[in-house]
Amino acid sequence: MKFRSYQLLFIASIALLIVALVKPVVNLIEPTGVTAVMDNFGYALADGNVSRAVVALGVVLIAAVAVNAFALFVSLFSNFTLQKRSTILSMLLVAGYYILLLVYLLILTDGAAVEMLWAMFMPVLALSLNACAFLLIRRHEAKIVASALGFRLRD
Repeated sequence: MKFRSYQLLFIASIALLIVALVKPVVNLIEPTGVTAVMDNFGYALADGNVSRAVVALGVVLIAAVAVNAFALFVSLFSNFTLQKRSTILSMLLVAGYYILLLVYLLILTDGAAVEMLWAMFMPVLALSLNACAFLLIRRHEAKIVASALGFRLRD
């Protein structure tokens, strides 16, 4: 079986989303110098208390990983319409992740400085890989349609 380039992009996108899922995303530094760490499933304060109010971020990333895995599975059967739809859904989920992250940061900062960590940018890379995969799926589908139109028996 031959892997196509968009399948490799799906695999890379899944890997990036999983790394972003397990790493801390933001450090919130209070004016007093106290630092709180926020990951996708919790918000750890400096005194040791952990709030699970931001668990929706992790749920959205898990859904994006599941949709990308589904798109990878569907790509084995060359169902181009379903591949494109699932890629669009994955891109929408990642965009929704950033909207939700922005909402949580606006609620939680309350005068604190925000230090963005490198794992915050992994979903952006996954989003761009999904966009490239979408374009490659369209190109592959157009290539198959063009070759099929050259072999019409009724003409």
